[in-house]
Amino acid sequence: MLPLRVLVLLLLLLAFLDPRWPLEGRVVYLLDFSPSAREAVFALAARLPKDGVYVAFAERAATLPSPTARRLDLGEGTDLREAYKEALRHRPSRAVLVSDGLLEPIPPPFPLDALYVPPRPYVAVRLVPPAYPLYGETVGVGVVLEAPVPAEARVRVEGPGGVLERALRVEGRKALVYTFPLTEKAAVRAVAEGPWGRSEAEVEVAPADRAKAVVLGDPAAARYLEAQGFQVEEGFTLPLEADLVVVGTGVLDLPEGAPEALKAFLRRGGGLLFTATPKGLFFGGWDRALPEELPLKPLGREGAALVLVLDVSGSMAGEKLSMAVAGALALVESAAPEDRLGVVVFSSGHRVLFPPRPMTAQAKKEAESLLLSLRAGGGTVLGGAFREAVRLLQGVPGERKAVLVLTDGLIADAKEPILDLAQTSGVEVSALALGPDADAPFLKELARRGGGRFYQAPSPRELPRLFLREGQEVFRGEALEGRFPVEARPHALTEGFRFPPLSVLLPARAEPWAQVLLTSGERAVLAIGERGEGRVAALATDLSRSWRDFPEASAFLGGLFRWLIGARRALALYAYPEGEGVRVVALGPLEAPEILSGGTRRPMVPTGPLRFEARVEGEGVLLDRGLRLPLALPLPGEWSPRDGREVLRALAEASGGRLLAGPGEASSGKEALPLRPFLVGLALALFLLERFLEARLDRGASRALP
Repeated sequence: MLPLRVLVLLLLLLAFLDPRWPLEGRVVYLLDFSPSAREAVFALAARLPKDGVYVAFAERAATLPSPTARRLDLGEGTDLREAYKEALRHRPSRAVLVSDGLLEPIPPPFPLDALYVPPRPYVAVRLVPPAYPLYGETVGVGVVLEAPVPAEARVRVEGPGGVLERALRVEGRKALVYTFPLTEKAAVRAVAEGPWGRSEAEVEVAPADRAKAVVLGDPAAARYLEAQGFQVEEGFTLPLEADLVVVGTGVLDLPEGAPEALKAFLRRGGGLLFTATPKGLFFGGWDRALPEELPLKPLGREGAALVLVLDVSGSMAGEKLSMAVAGALALVESAAPEDRLGVVVFSSGHRVLFPPRPMTAQAKKEAESLLLSLRAGGGTVLGGAFREAVRLLQGVPGERKAVLVLTDGLIADAKEPILDLAQTSGVEVSALALGPDADAPFLKELARRGGGRFYQAPSPRELPRLFLREGQEVFRGEALEGRFPVEARPHALTEGFRFPPLSVLLPARAEPWAQVLLTSGERAVLAIGERGEGRVAALATDLSRSWRDFPEASAFLGGLFRWLIGARRALALYAYPEGEGVRVVALGPLEAPEILSGGTRRPMVPTGPLRFEARVEGEGVLLDRGLRLPLALPLPGEWSPRDGREVLRALAEASGGRLLAGPGEASSGKEALPLRPFLVGLALALFLLERFLEARLDRGASRALP
């Protein structure tokens, strides 16, 4: 048994020393035949070992009969997956990747060494179309130049915007922007040339949508909008489903609640343009209805004076007086600080509630308190109240003075003296008949002799609106007619235009928060600004009378229209290359955007107001509500700048290999078979055999004993 035990110990000693049996291995050489590396690989091929297996790859892969064989039909990109797939068919023990490293580093399924070759000088040109081009807007096509090594290039871009030429040195990645107005489907072509050769790209850009505008009372603006490719609707409807609203009509010509709806539309990101038609801007009372949103205010207006002669007799009790007070309060609120407003009430007698005074903020508060204190009672005696109103106006400065009489019944005192005073006082007199019992014939005659207006209110609910209409008539400013030279202030919207004189101008000044683009002397003609998330502009001229012979009016107004809708329609996409993918940033009024890429929907993460981000590794589509927007992203390409040597080093070391200094360091492919498991197994078997033989000898000896 001793020999067996010695043999077991000898085998264990050999196992401890870990001897190995040499075997012949197989090395597969992966040769990068992509456009950036093939020339350097061709030059190196003759120095590679002849005993390996050779796989050429670009977008596709194929086995070569020898390292010097050439294939130019494998595509223009680089796909390591195809190379690995072809290599696995040969069951390699190891692989050597010969490449410039301008590729996506995919971990190999076998040990890998890498041999770096430099890429050839080249400048690749790519065109990136705008994300969401609108009809008529000026769009920009990105011209992206990429060079893995520094190179000189002459770039020429052709398209609807003419020819753009540049001579530049490209190191890594550079970008230019080619801009042009988009009015139809257009093609843009770019060519880059240099000592390294020539590259070119072409892209088509088509309008993705047409902006929608609602026009209220300005047919001339509607024609300009249509000429600029807008979808135009006329008339006010709620909700306001538009990008831009042009207002050329008065507050009282629109349905109740229209000012509040327009204000909300603007604050949510819509665009508003006010124009000075005969019913628009200050004529329409917008400086009073939307004082915080209008960028222009009347200039140099002396202000008007109005005295309201209000019936508070017993028949006015209840809803009549409540609605009359509501109308008077609306009149107070609509008055500007330079306007004067007073109230005289009458029943069996009369009293001055408050005399005509400038409607400052403090005066408005006091007027509101006094109006809310009114109570009804008594008869209907108008004469004294009317004479008091005329007397109060005689001591008030200004050219425009008016009286508005409201009553719901028959006048108890003599009518002729009242009518005579209305005709001779020099004050504009208007009258409002409330309900069927009012003395309408007398009130009509009073308005006729006083040179004012007659209003009929069938129900008390009509009073606030009619009061406002009268206030609009009395407090309105006056337009100037003539020839008014226009000066443009520096701004992207006015650059390149020479504006002719205006034939009509509404004297105006700009609010402190607004930016003035056009002036005529000290008067502001056009001012723009931002309120909330939206944009607003006011034009102090009538487009139907001014600029009719201005050939560039449509182009200028088109730029203004598009600036106004910028906050609502703007959808900006930014792409930042990160590793093998791209970080996409979307800025715009999106709700719950997603990116569909590779068959998978991926939600974009909100990272700020109107800002969403996502990371993608391939082309895709941005989805949001009904929006479906193809993404043209600057994904890494064949010529994308990388540190190819470091890419190969990291790829090789992660697989257990290394970056080779030259072809002479390539592995022979020989491997050794570890013998330790076999030696340990044999030692265990001999040990068990020894134990078995010892057991048999012990049993035989025991039987031999007597």
